[in-house]
Amino acid sequence: MDTLKKIELGILAVLGIILIETFILMSFEGWNFFEAFYMAVVTISTVGYGDYTPKTFLGRLSIIFYIFAGVGAVAYIFGNIANFFIEGQFKEIFRRKKMHNKLKSLKDHFIICGFGKLGRFVAKKFRDAGVPFVVVDSDEEKIKEIFEKDQKLIYIVGDATSDDILLKAGIKRARGLISVVGNDAENVFITLSARRLNPNLYIVAKAENENTIDKLLKAGADGAISPYAIGGLRIVEMALKPEILDFVSSLMDVSHDIEIGRYVVGRNSKVVGKTLYESQIRQKTGATILAIKRANELHVNPSPDVVLEEECEIYAFGTKDQLEKLKEILEG
Repeated sequence: MDTLKKIELGILAVLGIILIETFILMSFEGWNFFEAFYMAVVTISTVGYGDYTPKTFLGRLSIIFYIFAGVGAVAYIFGNIANFFIEGQFKEIFRRKKMHNKLKSLKDHFIICGFGKLGRFVAKKFRDAGVPFVVVDSDEEKIKEIFEKDQKLIYIVGDATSDDILLKAGIKRARGLISVVGNDAENVFITLSARRLNPNLYIVAKAENENTIDKLLKAGADGAISPYAIGGLRIVEMALKPEILDFVSSLMDVSHDIEIGRYVVGRNSKVVGKTLYESQIRQKTGATILAIKRANELHVNPSPDVVLEEECEIYAFGTKDQLEKLKEILEG
């Protein structure tokens, strides 16, 4: 039982003792309710004005037991109040209130479910890229230890498989969710819950077992990653083509503000029906078109005469500002 609950219990106990003694005095001394209640309050506060004193034997005997019980209950309350401040629970309540306000202000953010090694790495990359996020993890001691080192961290202690926790994390307002908890079953369950709570959410989940990838995709994940498969692939690439891997890695580093984006040509876009050359996308935005996908055709490094059609997909490479300009042109 936490200290606040103990204080509440103590207060209820004192009130109960006062009322019991009030009715005892009414019965034995013949006083009305106010006189008996006044006597009980004055006695337990140790003020003792002396204007009301019990005359009967049973009334005086009840006062003896009442003093011991009342003083003990009051001491219990003040002991827990002192403990409340000594243990820093006032500070904890203030921190929770501050965290609650931060959570309410979050919008277009990511939810990271699981704050192990992989979750912390994702959080670091989001922080470097300036992407808002909230962390959900059930290990309170671990997450508080990390919070002591990073006061900007926004987190919730709880089970990410719970709908209430996901709602508290602002899943209705979130941009995406990263599920990297300890086991595949929980990742699948979190994915199912998240997709149901926010159908438009972008979800990426971790699969310890490669066989789980298909289950995660069926559960609603937009992407499923096996860290061991990805790690093994990077090791092979580094061993066979180290110079290419170094180039791509340095190019995609968040500090360089270089991104690859996928966009769909909208119905109202002015480029519909024009060739890539006629659209002058490169001149207007500075972005480089890597590929164009039309129906089942994929044009890699497309030629200038490829016609841009409604709903065709454009894969482009450039800075964040360049890609924002491209998005405005393509979506109309």
